[in-house]
Amino acid sequence: MITDLINKILITMFFLAFLNVLRHGYYFIQSVLSSNEENPNKYKLQTKPLLFLGISIAYVLTVIFTGIMI
Repeated sequence: MITDLINKILITMFFLAFLNVLRHGYYFIQSVLSSNEENPNKYKLQTKPLLFLGISIAYVLTVIFTGIMI
């Protein structure tokens, strides 16, 4: 029973981490495509969102390589 609850929490965390990575990927691509040589746009992140992005990428990669035991 407790393992089912933990697995559901881990799957939810994976889904949220994946959405976070997709969101930042979209913003990065949008910033690259909208910039030109006269007006370059840089994609800047503050400390807290950068930390969450790093944790999200690490968690997504961990799930890809090891998986979630259901």
